[in-house]
Amino acid sequence: MDNLDIVKQIYGINLSYLLLAQRMLSEDKYAAFYRLGIDEDLAEKIMGLNLHELVKLSETNQLICKLRFEQTAIIETLTQDSRVDDLQQIHTGIVLATHLLQSRTNNKRIR
Repeated sequence: MDNLDIVKQIYGINLSYLLLAQRMLSEDKYAAFYRLGIDEDLAEKIMGLNLHELVKLSETNQLICKLRFEQTAIIETLTQDSRVDDLQQIHTGIVLATHLLQSRTNNKRIR
């Protein structure tokens, strides 16, 4: 895979992510805040983007979505075999929600 192929794939991922984000926000914005890990100001900005703006924002060589697992220990914990798969999904949700809450609290302290 050469660099041009990677950039094309990043573009596709970015555009898909933004379109999904808009759809999620239009269907249930509060659930979308949680699932996307964004606040209301950013959500309003994303919702206000037209197709031309979405394409322009997607055309970068950087992913615009961020992996929310910042520590390998979290990935290891969440990928361990579980006796009850439903509990693993709940546990993942709790870990992500806790991480999101901590990052928001830290951001408010910085301001």
